[in-house]
Amino acid sequence: MNKKPMLFEEWIIAVLLCIMVLMVAGQVLSRYVFHTSLSHTEELVRYFFVWTTFLGAAAAAYRKRHLSIAGILKFIPDRVMKWVRLSVGFGAVLFAGLLIIYGIKVVLLQIRTAQTTAALGFPMWIIGLAVPVSATLLVIRLIKRALGKSGEV
Repeated sequence: MNKKPMLFEEWIIAVLLCIMVLMVAGQVLSRYVFHTSLSHTEELVRYFFVWTTFLGAAAAAYRKRHLSIAGILKFIPDRVMKWVRLSVGFGAVLFAGLLIIYGIKVVLLQIRTAQTTAALGFPMWIIGLAVPVSATLLVIRLIKRALGKSGEV
């Protein structure tokens, strides 16, 4: 069992998931008991889901919970495994770096064009910010894991 303390993003994920469950339950209750629909809950749940997904990627990377091909790894010699892990880590940091760069570009475009959400009219950049923020956390978590540090950043 992994005894590491909860990360900052895991607390946010837990709160967002609780809010999402309450909102969906309220939507179901509203629809089937009161025969009316709360249009804003569907949109909020969708955007909370986006945030929880991206934040979850950072938390999963830190806890080594991302998918891997364990069967193939058993056949790689230990001396080569070091380089495989290094290459995978470097590729993950590189990919997250690209997510940061292009995520920021998308957010700036959303700000410049004043895009808003359909039902609530919230600025879209708030949702788009999930990509660069989570990718930044992902880089921090990957580097921290590579350095073998425990605890929270």
